[in-house]
Amino acid sequence: MMKIEKTTEPVPFPDRSDFSMQENAVQGAHIGKSGNALLIVSPRRYKLFTEGTDRVKILEGAGFFKWKRGEMPFRAGDCFAVCKVGEYELNGAGTFIVLRG
Repeated sequence: MMKIEKTTEPVPFPDRSDFSMQENAVQGAHIGKSGNALLIVSPRRYKLFTEGTDRVKILEGAGFFKWKRGEMPFRAGDCFAVCKVGEYELNGAGTFIVLRG
């Protein structure tokens, strides 16, 4: 089922210090990697794609997810499950951890 939903399910996200940051910006954002996780420090918008389930934790900032079925707001401290939605965007300046699944 295609959906983006806020979740309180405990998921072990890596610490920010666990990420190796890339030198060059991607889509205007600074990206770090740690295993199957991404740390995204974005000034405005970042596009992702999933056919599985991504877990997203909002570390800093506020904004909204945008995907083909609508929009959903987020703010610092929120966690989400993003299931089989294809392309989606994190809109708004912020810092996010995405566990790819």
